Amino acid sequence: MNAQLVRYIRGYVKLNVAGPSFEELINRLVQENVPVWDIRRSGEGRGEFLIALPDYFRLKPLLKETGCRVRTRERHGFPFFLDKLGKRKWFVAGAAAFLIGMYLLAQVVWTVQVDGNETIPKEYILQAASEQGIYPLQWKMRMGDPGVLADRLARTIPNVAWVGVDVQGTTVTIRVVESIVPEKRIPQNPRHLVSTSDAVITRIIADRGVPLVGVHSRVKRGDILISGILGDEENREVVVAEGDVRGLVWYEYNVQAPIAKQHKALTGESRSTFHLVLGGRALQLSGYWQKPYANEQVETDRKQLRFGPWTAPIGWMTVTHREATIVEETRTVAEAKETGLANARADLIATLGGNTVIRAEKILHERTDNGKVVMNVLFEAEVDLATERPILEEELAPPDKKDGP
Repeated sequence: MNAQLVRYIRGYVKLNVAGPSFEELINRLVQENVPVWDIRRSGEGRGEFLIALPDYFRLKPLLKETGCRVRTRERHGFPFFLDKLGKRKWFVAGAAAFLIGMYLLAQVVWTVQVDGNETIPKEYILQAASEQGIYPLQWKMRMGDPGVLADRLARTIPNVAWVGVDVQGTTVTIRVVESIVPEKRIPQNPRHLVSTSDAVITRIIADRGVPLVGVHSRVKRGDILISGILGDEENREVVVAEGDVRGLVWYEYNVQAPIAKQHKALTGESRSTFHLVLGGRALQLSGYWQKPYANEQVETDRKQLRFGPWTAPIGWMTVTHREATIVEETRTVAEAKETGLANARADLIATLGGNTVIRAEKILHERTDNGKVVMNVLFEAEVDLATERPILEEELAPPDKKDGP
């Protein structure tokens, strides 16, 4: 152990010595194996040194032999610290109460979280956990073993493959892995696949049913692409038509793109407010008289008090407000035009679906009006065309019944 640490734990004092035999006193201390250090002469028959507190009480006979007198100049170490605390009883009691309060708060569950659930409602899991003794303001020592709790929850909550209970500080996290339940196949009535819009076919693959069009065929909205009627007039079978049909469709867009673009830029000025956090509430402690910025960006930095693995519900939060200003950036007509076209492409793909591929685009009309580029654009997009349509009864009727009497 470090010698200085040992001296602090035992305690030591600094003594001023006066007498005719200062050197003789030092020699006698060495002979009696009494350690002293930092020995200094301060004048004729005078000096000073440091000595451990337990050895201080061995000085009396040696002082009588040498005729020296001592006066305590300084006191250091843990025994003197305890002596000072003994004179400040209210301070000690307050510190002890604070530490006990922090310990007790760290033994309480303040937050229960659910992770991993997709189809099972969070409220259902929290209700099941509450029945097993997992809920806010519960003593952690009363919850029981997390493994046992996890087993009980796994038997209580339906459609779960695994449940885990993780206790970190004052937070309990319930992790759920749901069972994979095979999708129930819903019985489907016989149907056709028909076109959703006017188009030119680029691809058609019939998994079930009879394709009635081919690649490069022009179709109109509602035309049958893959028929769900198999066979001829005498031997017919109706099925659920399935397949993949894609085609080229044309869409006209009115695109407007401003030439001047505005965005926020930070000025470098900022102000901060300090908050005391208790549970889910925050109490502002500073910054009441600061004026808010007209435009600002807010950043929050929250920290919680920790005692080893325990997280206390008490913490602090610093909220930084950074001043921002609106900057106007002027673009060229070409840049504004490209931005407008990019936004129109993204909107078209978002509307038609992720499988949409834009094959071509043509600007039909372009003008600049009131600081904006205005364009009429024709997009050629390859999309999924097929949609379902039930087979009508008249489609299954024999030709003589269709014609009537």
